[in-house]
Amino acid sequence: MVMTTGLKNYSDVHFTDKDVARKVIEHFKPSGKILEPFRGSGIFYDELPKGTDWCEIDEGRDFFKFNEKVDWIISNPPFSNLTDVLRHSFNISENTVYLVPLSKIYSSAPRLRLVRDQAGIKEELNFGPGRDIGFDIGFPFAAIHFKRGYFGPTLKSWKFFDV
Repeated sequence: MVMTTGLKNYSDVHFTDKDVARKVIEHFKPSGKILEPFRGSGIFYDELPKGTDWCEIDEGRDFFKFNEKVDWIISNPPFSNLTDVLRHSFNISENTVYLVPLSKIYSSAPRLRLVRDQAGIKEELNFGPGRDIGFDIGFPFAAIHFKRGYFGPTLKSWKFFDV
């Protein structure tokens, strides 16, 4: 469901650089039952511990039909339906880490209400402009750690490096 209008040849697929995925996983250290909900070509999945579960709509495993409880979700999600992605993530996971442009979270009142009500932002691991980490968009990116039921302060961390 692409909700973006006015963008010619828009694609909701933005592949993550392997070094960026590795840094995100090393930083947050997910453990227990882990889900990679948007596996794509496996950039995050290949770096996660063995036994990590996955979804990929193109392979018939729809994230929105996955209802098992997990300890961690970690991925680069589609941006066009991010509110629905967050809602489902918060329903099934204690901890969710998504690599997204910061504006996708902070410029949406419905998303901010969802975060306020269900899963606070425990940490932002900021990477700087998307173009600096291999994306074709220049908005600032962060790996955002949402924790269900967390309502404390948000730690802001920084990872700047050349990919």
